Amino acid sequence: MQLDIAISGQLDPHRLHDAVQKVVNRHPNLAARFTEKFDVPVQIIPADPVAPWRYVELDGDGIDEQIQHVCAAERVAVYNLTGQPAFRAALIRIAEDQHRFVLTAHHIVMDGWSLPVVLRELFAGYYGQRLPAPASYRSFITWLADRDLDAARTAWRAVFDGFDNPTLVGPPDRLGRGGEAWPR
Repeated sequence: MQLDIAISGQLDPHRLHDAVQKVVNRHPNLAARFTEKFDVPVQIIPADPVAPWRYVELDGDGIDEQIQHVCAAERVAVYNLTGQPAFRAALIRIAEDQHRFVLTAHHIVMDGWSLPVVLRELFAGYYGQRLPAPASYRSFITWLADRDLDAARTAWRAVFDGFDNPTLVGPPDRLGRGGEAWPR
């Protein structure tokens, strides 16, 4: 998942970087790495998470192509789940008052439900607004574990009733155990 936001006007890159780091401090699972040392992928949450940040100044001809190159590199980076966090931020300066802010995340750490939360907290951090303490990741995992799995399976079976073929979540040549895709 990648979000590329065009920003016109004054922007403080250091303040934006700090805001990104505040979001990762609030939600350290964004900085998770993964290991396959066991039979299943295991999430590793660092004690002191760091948000990967890239600042790039572009000029000259082919700015759009250069931006696309940066965006592509960011997408590739989040798919290396064992080597680095699956969430990244890049700020691309294309003129004195023109920037592109690129947030990139692997779906394993962020989805469409969490994106608005991340953006709201990012803007709050940039503008110095105080936020309430976040729920701990441990309490979220406990909440998930307490869900009724049989009811969830029944509900999802009803949603997908009538579909004949499974949906692949990765290239067919990279399917892992049990038909699930796992980037290597």
